[in-house]
Amino acid sequence: MSADAPVTVFLTGPLIVVGPDGSFGEKALPGNQARIALAALIHERVPLDRDRLAGIVWGDHVPDGWSGSLSAMISKIRSLLARCGLESKSILISAAGSYAVSLPPGSWVDLEDAIRRLDRAEGEVLHGNISGALPDATVASSILRRPFLRGSEGAWIDEVRRNNDAALYRCYEVLAEGWRDQGHHRLAAAIAELAIALDSLRETGYRLLMEAELARGDRIAALQAFDRCERIVRAEFGASPSPQTIDVAERARRR
Repeated sequence: MSADAPVTVFLTGPLIVVGPDGSFGEKALPGNQARIALAALIHERVPLDRDRLAGIVWGDHVPDGWSGSLSAMISKIRSLLARCGLESKSILISAAGSYAVSLPPGSWVDLEDAIRRLDRAEGEVLHGNISGALPDATVASSILRRPFLRGSEGAWIDEVRRNNDAALYRCYEVLAEGWRDQGHHRLAAAIAELAIALDSLRETGYRLLMEAELARGDRIAALQAFDRCERIVRAEFGASPSPQTIDVAERARRR
């Protein structure tokens, strides 16, 4: 067993951990609570005291005898890590009433890779290299579209999902602008629609859709997108769309 062997972790879709000598998935874990505990320790990557981890695992319904149940979960997770050829006590650390996961150098976690790629993509856009942003934004979006802990609920899980959705929206912004810049206007419009479906209260998706429709010469479709935006902004906020959105609509009308 080696504490230095890299680990591959998929937190989106089915939870999977891959070590040098094997792998295990969420079905090998002793129940949904253990699945949540392992996901939280890998995702947070900081020491979580036992009370905090219990709150993540059981929410507002922490059972009597939870301490023993949590210890049993940790023991089972360590056993699974060891079977994959990993020095489990060096990866899943217990100290001062807390647990933490410390992955070896070179390890890969899907959500961490998605955020790194998104940051790089947005950096390329800021430097005017929009086409160079497309590969990283595409990979990041493919990860972020996958469900996180499907079938589980809780305040911590909801927060992670909200953060993932916010990052996915940013991916769609990069992709819609990038494909429009490359002349793929229909694809840009389709991606803008995905952004709107993800968060219909944000105007950026509507503007991206309007710009894509204008770029392919369909001013009617652009104005229809503006009408959708205007209706929802008035209904939800009692206000008009932003000046940036109105400016795109005016360009469509002048055409």
